[in-house]
Amino acid sequence: MKYSWWAHRTACLTRSPPDTSVDGSPDAGLGVRPGYEYLQTDAAINRGNSGGPIFDMKGEVIGIASGILSHSGGFEGIGFAATANAVRLLLLERKPFWSGMEGIIIRGDVAAAFNLPQRAGYLVQRVSQESPAWRMGIRPGALRATIRGTELLIGGDCILSCNGIEVRDEASLESIYESIRKLEPGQTVISKVLRAGEIVEVRSVVSSDPDPRIP
Repeated sequence: MKYSWWAHRTACLTRSPPDTSVDGSPDAGLGVRPGYEYLQTDAAINRGNSGGPIFDMKGEVIGIASGILSHSGGFEGIGFAATANAVRLLLLERKPFWSGMEGIIIRGDVAAAFNLPQRAGYLVQRVSQESPAWRMGIRPGALRATIRGTELLIGGDCILSCNGIEVRDEASLESIYESIRKLEPGQTVISKVLRAGEIVEVRSVVSSDPDPRIP
């Protein structure tokens, strides 16, 4: 088993690295969440490195690799890592929530090409079996396509809103996560999705199980 130890230079600390979306902008697809602290690093980050620790010269973990801003998708470019403080907040101090799905925000010309009835949406890529999204009936993409240099799975649901919060950008996704975390057992999660050209409403009831996920 091989391990990667990263102790490269950190250039700066930022609260808002480039977002994860497909709209023709060069920063699409970075894969980081807004509203958290990130370290900018010159460590070589490749596909599959997300989740790996970044150490300082004392051997202490200072961040978790999160993404890279690169024109080719390779290791050259600007790397970002969530700070240890941000990771501690997400994993230990906040009520956890796992949707079981992976997706990407589409907007602008790309959203128009998908005939979205609004400026942006969350295009579902993958859904894990037995996950909250799977039980809710969310459908993943099935056909591979390359749009504006980003590889996507199309043909699945595109989420338009959840709990009355419209998908607009990464900040709106965070608002949706927060709204779900605050729900009590027995309350309902309501999402509107674009499916095969029609707007469909899907629902699920929050479980009373100690696990905060939707049943």
